Amino acid sequence: MNIVAINSNKIQRKVMNDLKGYWALDEWKIEEFPLPDRRGKIKETKKIVDFNKISNEYIKLEIKYYSFYSLTNEIWLLSSFMEKHFYKMYFLSKFLAEKFPQVTSIIDIPYTTLLDEYKLYLTENNKPLKYPHHRGGEFISPYLGICKSLYDFFSNYYDERPEHQKDKWNIKRLGIPYNMSRRDRFLNFTSIKFPFRELVKKYVNQTLLIHQQITFATAQNILKKMYLFFDFIVETYPKWIDLQNLQRQDIEDFLFYVRNREMGGKSYTKNRVPSNRHVIECLSNVRRIIEYMQGFEWKEAPKTPVNRLIFPEDFPRREKKNYHEHVKHVPDFIWEQVLENLHNLDSEIARLIVIMEATGFRVSDVCQLQLNCLAYKQDGWWLVGDQRKVNVKEHIVPISEEIVKIVKIQQEYINNHEKKHNNLNQFLFPVLTGKNRGMAFSQKSVTYALNQLAEKYKILDKNGEIFLFKNHAFRHRYGVNLINNGMNILHVQKLMAHTSPEMTLTYAKISDNTLRREWEKVQNSVRIDTTGELIQASLPEQAEENGLELEWIRHNMDSIRLDHGLCIKSPKVSCEFLDYSLETPCIKNNCRSFHVDTTFLDYYNAQILKMEEDIIKYQTSGRIRSIELIQPKLNKYKEIRDSLKNEIGIFGMPKHKREYIGEERKIDG
Repeated sequence: MNIVAINSNKIQRKVMNDLKGYWALDEWKIEEFPLPDRRGKIKETKKIVDFNKISNEYIKLEIKYYSFYSLTNEIWLLSSFMEKHFYKMYFLSKFLAEKFPQVTSIIDIPYTTLLDEYKLYLTENNKPLKYPHHRGGEFISPYLGICKSLYDFFSNYYDERPEHQKDKWNIKRLGIPYNMSRRDRFLNFTSIKFPFRELVKKYVNQTLLIHQQITFATAQNILKKMYLFFDFIVETYPKWIDLQNLQRQDIEDFLFYVRNREMGGKSYTKNRVPSNRHVIECLSNVRRIIEYMQGFEWKEAPKTPVNRLIFPEDFPRREKKNYHEHVKHVPDFIWEQVLENLHNLDSEIARLIVIMEATGFRVSDVCQLQLNCLAYKQDGWWLVGDQRKVNVKEHIVPISEEIVKIVKIQQEYINNHEKKHNNLNQFLFPVLTGKNRGMAFSQKSVTYALNQLAEKYKILDKNGEIFLFKNHAFRHRYGVNLINNGMNILHVQKLMAHTSPEMTLTYAKISDNTLRREWEKVQNSVRIDTTGELIQASLPEQAEENGLELEWIRHNMDSIRLDHGLCIKSPKVSCEFLDYSLETPCIKNNCRSFHVDTTFLDYYNAQILKMEEDIIKYQTSGRIRSIELIQPKLNKYKEIRDSLKNEIGIFGMPKHKREYIGEERKIDG
């Protein structure tokens, strides 16, 4: 950790200036505690907190200040401070007095040295380093936890540099939007080894804070993988201070390095063999930073162009996941069990879950709904909320009177709460007390509450096992129900604010009966299927295709009019055929987003005429191979032309599989 050097006088002055009145005393009497609503349940035998027991005056000041901060910022209750935290900090002070008697701050000691010595001290004094968790696994000893917290706190407290120059960035101090339903607020660069840490910080500063090309969550994900590349560089080239001499062979060696190193991370990936997805993300992050460095001509950038360092073939294919393994939704019989036990949940969380199920909003977007999220129009009530993942502002979905009542109950609860002044962001589901006051409900608290409910009241799946809830499964449920009730995919896509129909199809598990009905409905549609065959469409369907809907797509999709048809792929979704050298890759690759209407008839007639003339020339000159190459293209073009001449209309996917973006996601009242 990059610690800023400080002197003892500065420590005393900074801490003592903030400790005044009651908090400056060395003895805190319980009866005089200035925050009566933060007392908690205190044992009658406890009368005083005595800081005089701490022998090192500097450490005493720091422990006192940390206690003051934690109590006044509602991180601790007085009861938990007295029963748990104070003793553990006092124990730490005894260790420091014995092992490091001359320190003027806990951060005078290198963090790794402090941690190693304290672990040894705890073991010598029969204090466990880990405790078993009641749900399996282990968690760190509270003695180590308080040591780490104190060290992190004062490392930041004394560090007066701008946030973006530190090794840990607090999102609250960066001045950019972030997901207030998450509690991981830090970007931690300490995993990036020197001398490349400053380079990565510079890159994230540029892309996150200056250009705002990425989100805070994306920056976190980049750092989760980026360290591997710089570990590899430091191990392979310990004398390098930049990437100027990076070569193609280094990328190949890095791929081998990633493939042969355990994934690490959380419990479900730790010690696992690297997956293709893991390899893709590691390499994508390397390409990302090199492209940026070379684009802005940083002196640290590799001299070899990125397209000569990293090739498309370097990226493995992602493993295809079975629907049942990947997309989990909350089926009706599970939801019925939840409703039966809803009264056993905290009332606010219960209301949040019902709204989440009824709207299909992501849990983060429900947690961050505004207090004034209801809108009434001529045709009924709508819920209004931002869809942050796809950057859609004020997305609206229709809701029933029952859901309106639930929202109004929550609004009334917040408006009448004695701590409503803490709801600075005007959330419908704010945290009004404690260390997270002012933020939105934590999405993890929703998951935890649901799984506790399932465990306690035996909410079982079809196999008789306790059902494991994931918040996103409610969004899947919403899409599943809409499609299984016969709603058009385009409308489901609108309601869920998806950028492409493929996303909607991924979310929605279509029942066999619904699938059969939809299959029968589009048997006469005209589109390119996965084998390249034409599928005919009914006249009513194609009449609709040739009318207002196509114009709407052209207007709202920023469609690219090509010589041979329309590309209506969302700008947010990259074209997988863009780099192909084929003359017409859209047709050759059966692209799902390629469409042709009658305005392109002249083009196809001209192309067919030219190819027929070429074939006559080839026959005359005996160029059989040229004929073999051009004949399949001629046949396909004739097929398209004939479809258009027969007034079938649009060649491509049917309307219910089209993509859309922009304001038309909103449903007009």
